[in-house]
Amino acid sequence: MKYLFSLLFSMLLLGNMFTSCTSNDVNTPELTEDTYPQIFGQWPEKKNNGDLGEFSTPLDKPLVIKVQYTPSQYCEGTWYIDGVEVHKGVGYTYVPTAKGKFHIKLVVKTPKYETTREANIVVVDPTS
Repeated sequence: MKYLFSLLFSMLLLGNMFTSCTSNDVNTPELTEDTYPQIFGQWPEKKNNGDLGEFSTPLDKPLVIKVQYTPSQYCEGTWYIDGVEVHKGVGYTYVPTAKGKFHIKLVVKTPKYETTREANIVVVDPTS
């Protein structure tokens, strides 16, 4: 019994030794100003016919769009509604003032690159 216990304990130690990490390097990407910007978060997909995706909100309710982009320390995000700059920053809250369809665009730039997301905002009748 003692022999069996010693054998199992030795196998456990050997197994642990072979499966433990031998390097302290963490596989973390290095983000620099040369990294192409990426936008993450809620954004409607384009339609099958290629038209822009749509956000929908009632006239009496603000639309909160939450996104993140990377490399954040080198990026700047600019929001446009119908071609007019309305906000700089990570997220945007659209407060509708009239029913209709409006074009929204987010442009994220680094010193070398630029990427965009576009969609339509459809403002419908109030919920009340």
